[in-house]
Amino acid sequence: MNPASSPQRKLTIWNKNFICVVLCNLLLCVSHFSVNTQVATYVKFLGATPVIMGLLTGMFFGIALAVRPISGPMITKLDKRLLMIVIFALGGVVNLGYAVFHSIPAFVAFRFLNGVQYSFVGSLLMTAAGDSVPKEKLASGMGVYGIGGAVGTALGPAIGIGLTELGARLKNEDFGFTMVFLFAAVTLLLAVIPSVILKSDKKSKEDIASTGAWYKNILTVHALPSTLVMFFVIIGYSLYNTYIVEFAKEQGIGNISVFYTVLAGLLIISRPLSGTLTDKLGIARVVIPGMVLFAVSFVIVGTGRTLAQVVVGAVIAAFGVGSTQPAIQAMCIQSVTPLKRGVASNTIYIGMDLALFAGPLLGSLVYKHSSFAVMFQTAVVPIALGLICFIAILPVYNRRLRELEGKPSSEN
Repeated sequence: MNPASSPQRKLTIWNKNFICVVLCNLLLCVSHFSVNTQVATYVKFLGATPVIMGLLTGMFFGIALAVRPISGPMITKLDKRLLMIVIFALGGVVNLGYAVFHSIPAFVAFRFLNGVQYSFVGSLLMTAAGDSVPKEKLASGMGVYGIGGAVGTALGPAIGIGLTELGARLKNEDFGFTMVFLFAAVTLLLAVIPSVILKSDKKSKEDIASTGAWYKNILTVHALPSTLVMFFVIIGYSLYNTYIVEFAKEQGIGNISVFYTVLAGLLIISRPLSGTLTDKLGIARVVIPGMVLFAVSFVIVGTGRTLAQVVVGAVIAAFGVGSTQPAIQAMCIQSVTPLKRGVASNTIYIGMDLALFAGPLLGSLVYKHSSFAVMFQTAVVPIALGLICFIAILPVYNRRLRELEGKPSSEN
């Protein structure tokens, strides 16, 4: 072995564990977006009233948030490989339940289990991804890991809609929904295979004891600064996911699906690119321009009157949020010791769950007194708040890194 080559091998993100985690995340996101875009339509097909439809659509995130006080400590204290196998198998069973039992009571029961699964899987995969790459390449790893979400956003809805329409042509609408759920079940069960290949991370009794009591592993104060920044970023991002179609109708803009295609396609490029730049240039030099670009995108979209202008906004949004998210995720994981990465991931996902709830709600309140155009323009406010928070917490983050490296806080 050539010793000189060893550091280079150690600094690559490409190893068996990381590839398995990226593959699991890709399968998860494709499955998730193929089903979740059809949920409102499906419960309406089952005969739900508009209020019940909204409740059943949103309960997924509510249950996930409620279960995080349990999932966070379990991710910290238990073997992540075993948890991934169980959680992906549960996801497959849930979607098989959707496919077989077509009634509102059955949907509620399986939706509850789906929320439990979701409370584990995001922070579990993020933690496993962080554990699988060198700390010097953490942002690069988060960028590549984020490709799964971008691909899922690009392909999942199209797959869900396509299978629903195909099933309706072959038999009826009910069969169309069955095909979507079976596809999701197979996809999640396939994710069990790379989960089995992962190396076990069984912890010693001493390691488990060092993490502290159960309640100390729900969230960590060290991840709260990055969580606050991510909270404001996701509030803005949730508005694009929730209201861009209604905005297009308001402005008379057709073929608005191009917005999602462009956004998701460019996120596949911007996320890994931003991760690499973060490792080379530092977090501040990537996050600050990224958040400025993200804020500008809302001005462009909010004042848009043509598809071309809105698509330009999508391009800028992709490079804005695509630059910001991997860096903040890396920031979150870097702020704790390796044993506490599960707690840090759980903390940031709690913030994201709250943002996914608060964003559409706040957006609807602005829309009630104005329009969707004004709503998008005012979305600059949460992004600006996130930027201010980032600049304010940067010294705290840098001090925390020095503490973890065993250096005195005064050392540069």
